Amino acid sequence: MPTLHVLQGPDKGRVYGTGQEPAVIGRTTDQIQLTDNSASRRHAEIRPENGHWILTDLNSSNGTYLNGRRIVSPTQLKHGDQIKVGSSLMVFGGDESDDGFSTTDALGDMVELGAAGEEGESSILSAVDASEDSVILQPPETADAVAAWNVVYRIAEMMGTIEPVDAFLVRVCDLIFDHLIVDRLVMLMRKGDATDLTPVAVRLRHKVRGPRPKILTSRTIINHVLETRSGVLCANAMTDDRFSRESKQDSIHHLGLRSVMCVPVIARDVVHGVIQLDCTMSHHTYTQEQLRLAVVIGRLTGMAIENARLLESRVRHERLAAAGETVAYLSHHIRNILQGLQGGAETVELGIKRAAIETVSSGWSIVRRNLDRTLYLAANMLTFAKDRRPRIESTALNPIIEEVVALVQTRADEKGVMVLTELEELPDIPLDPHGIHQVAHNIVLNAIDATPADTGRVNIRTTFDAVRSLVLLSISDNGPGIEDAAIDRIFEAFHSSKGNAGTGLGLAAAKKIVEELHGEISVQSTIGSGTTFSVKLPTVYDPVTDTGETHRSSQ
Repeated sequence: MPTLHVLQGPDKGRVYGTGQEPAVIGRTTDQIQLTDNSASRRHAEIRPENGHWILTDLNSSNGTYLNGRRIVSPTQLKHGDQIKVGSSLMVFGGDESDDGFSTTDALGDMVELGAAGEEGESSILSAVDASEDSVILQPPETADAVAAWNVVYRIAEMMGTIEPVDAFLVRVCDLIFDHLIVDRLVMLMRKGDATDLTPVAVRLRHKVRGPRPKILTSRTIINHVLETRSGVLCANAMTDDRFSRESKQDSIHHLGLRSVMCVPVIARDVVHGVIQLDCTMSHHTYTQEQLRLAVVIGRLTGMAIENARLLESRVRHERLAAAGETVAYLSHHIRNILQGLQGGAETVELGIKRAAIETVSSGWSIVRRNLDRTLYLAANMLTFAKDRRPRIESTALNPIIEEVVALVQTRADEKGVMVLTELEELPDIPLDPHGIHQVAHNIVLNAIDATPADTGRVNIRTTFDAVRSLVLLSISDNGPGIEDAAIDRIFEAFHSSKGNAGTGLGLAAAKKIVEELHGEISVQSTIGSGTTFSVKLPTVYDPVTDTGETHRSSQ
């Protein structure tokens, strides 16, 4: 059954089965439903047609891309093709009955390694070294020049894409099968640290009814390729005892003689596997130039595998380094919170021992502040670290702002900061109430911290812009202001101007939430005159420019 495996996007890791019926890809379809906000409601369709699968764009806003190119008309799909819909990248897995590709276990049943030296074993007619110099093709002198350079160009182009190695190998096999004269093709690769070769792709030019016949591969030839790292050109019946008979031989067609090429998949002198392709001599006999082309394909394929492994290793090390840096940064902040909790707990304990209610109250105030810091840190870490899907519902903004003011009032009173509100009457707008609450809370807390003690002032204002269909939230303070160099980094994660008192996550999380709501957040500041944060929120979703799904809360 054809499948779509999501490599990138909100649904990364999901596998969609299409069955044998047409399937629509989009956000509101019942067949292949994506949660990708940048995909249209009915974005594209795949459908079976004359034994193949066809991809069609359904007049989507952002277009449908196949292997990096936007399609403008119905296009035939092949196993391993990459389909880009919005920000989602999917790999198409073709029907096994269409192209001869199957799972590793099934492929193992289709391929058999012949014993070395057995009767009918292939003879090596020519060999080409697979060193790095072989990647440079000599100028072809035949009409195959266009096909040869096209294959090399396509593989080089594919090497620049990011996809699983197995999917890349399948695409290479499809490319060879489409551009060269091939009846049968087998790609065998080493899996991990294993020394044995395992089939990863099989292609058959002519379909057969019933069970597929086994493809007999020559162990002698494969061993020779692995040991010498050379591509070889063979004829698989040159040692057949029928050639020694004095009687007149049958035609080549009836003897079933085959022209065979076997080349290594190699990079940095490490052989990862082999590609074997053959055709009947009655149809075609491979040439030395075609052998050179096959060797180049094997070399480029090996380089792509090596690049993918190096990229995976680099990404893994970068993730570890980033995780280590994050842990080191947050552990310092968490330690300060724990020290605050410990100090407050000791004060509470001392007050209990002395039966001094004022001491207990003072200690509990310290504990409460540090508990608030813990919740604040945890909420911002979760918001920033994971992909959020806002739960949109028609919401009044002003009550959320009033709730935020009530929450921060104690902190403002302790510092002697006035929090003033000027809330204009607003229409209900589509919002994520929890998300916008976190945005306002983070900005207001920053404003309180930025203002001077006893003379600080924070102004919160909401207005409605009917012309632009926007609700505006502005939060201003009379603090010292922010330098221009710091403003450029103010929304970066872990960047804080508060020293040990700040996590560097509050404003980064606020920006992420506002953008998820298709809004804008900006900051203006003047040294000595204070800072103003402005948040613009749309009052409606435009169905032309917005491709996001409205997720209504179940609360």
